[in-house]
Amino acid sequence: MKVKIGAIGAADSLEKIKEVAAKDNRIELIGFCYDNYGELKNILIEHKTKVDQWIFSGQYPYDYAIRHQLIDENDGSFPPLHGISFLGTFLRIVKERGQFVSKISLDTIDKKIVQQLLSEFSIDDCLISLSPYEYTKSSDEIVDFHIEQHRLGNAEVAITGYLSVYLELTKRNIPCYRLVSSELAIQKELDLLVTRAHSQLNQNSKVTIIGIDVVEKNEQYSIYEKHKQSLELERELLELTEKLNGSLRKESGRIYIYTTHGDFELSLADESILQTIRGIQLSTNAEMNIGVGTGYTVYEAKMNSNIACDEGKQRAGSKMIYIDENKNLLDILSREKSFDTLPRFWQETLKKHKYSTTTPLKIYRYVKLKQIEQFGSDQITNLLKNTDRNTRRILNDLEKMGLLESVYEEPIGKRGRPRKIYRIVTEMNKPIA
Repeated sequence: MKVKIGAIGAADSLEKIKEVAAKDNRIELIGFCYDNYGELKNILIEHKTKVDQWIFSGQYPYDYAIRHQLIDENDGSFPPLHGISFLGTFLRIVKERGQFVSKISLDTIDKKIVQQLLSEFSIDDCLISLSPYEYTKSSDEIVDFHIEQHRLGNAEVAITGYLSVYLELTKRNIPCYRLVSSELAIQKELDLLVTRAHSQLNQNSKVTIIGIDVVEKNEQYSIYEKHKQSLELERELLELTEKLNGSLRKESGRIYIYTTHGDFELSLADESILQTIRGIQLSTNAEMNIGVGTGYTVYEAKMNSNIACDEGKQRAGSKMIYIDENKNLLDILSREKSFDTLPRFWQETLKKHKYSTTTPLKIYRYVKLKQIEQFGSDQITNLLKNTDRNTRRILNDLEKMGLLESVYEEPIGKRGRPRKIYRIVTEMNKPIA
């Protein structure tokens, strides 16, 4: 199975990477050319799950991706500009011009590399005006540097690692050459990425089993309501299983989702599994104890899942305990509590009015989780499994306390009175008294 590597760069650099990768039968290279960094962002987001690793044509686009958290350091790399890249470009200049060039303006490459190269090949009489790589330096600043060195007579030719700089200097009739990574440097990085991809593949192929215990609440529901909740829970869990590319089973009263570690990690990275679980808890009014176990065999993963479930039983509330193949334990749900607590403004207001936080917390969590800007009593009635009359009373109480704000009234017919549409009031948008 070939490793899929996404190559990102300017047209000329990308072509060279393609030439090197074409000789390596371990690699399936997918090339992406871009003109601006907005395109780079879109490429990385759209194709994130379609490639195993990324190779960038240069340091700047790689740094851009890291700094904007589009990838992490284990997802990609770039071939550095070694001395051989500069030496190859220098020899090409001498060959094309038919004479030794003693004055050069140069950007991107490291100063120590240049000094070492000049000393090693006894070309110390060559004057190099250098603008070392800096992430904060714009292409306009680099262009200005080369123009100034040319104007002062410090450079006969310019050598740049940026295509945009090369095109601009050429347009201004300043002799300019492109500095690109050598085939050796590119091959070395491709070797690194292939090794890293195989390592990640082994990690992601581990088995992950999610054990789920549904905790019965001491609430009075009719047989019909309990059956309805059970069907809703089963439907939600089937959808979760589909998202994880897994299989759903029920064994000895416990529900299990069998999946791979890679699928689980992916859903955990974008928090889709956490959002789904919170949604299930809200829509089914169920409290769940979840134990996630990972291992290199189904037996090991299931054993860790059961240990995690047993650990969760010892803790209050809904839990999602994760135990990996090394028996390391992590309480996943405790990492992100934004939906589990009310804003201070709500807490203080409810305390002042001696009002229980249970129902307001449920409403607040639901609205924030679903990212609902405005809502009516019908949505909250379904959430609370309540009568519409009781729901309107609760919403009216919260409005009087200043925790909800009525946006407008929606007519529902000639005889029925208009239905209020609300929005959450936080401390930030709290009206001035």
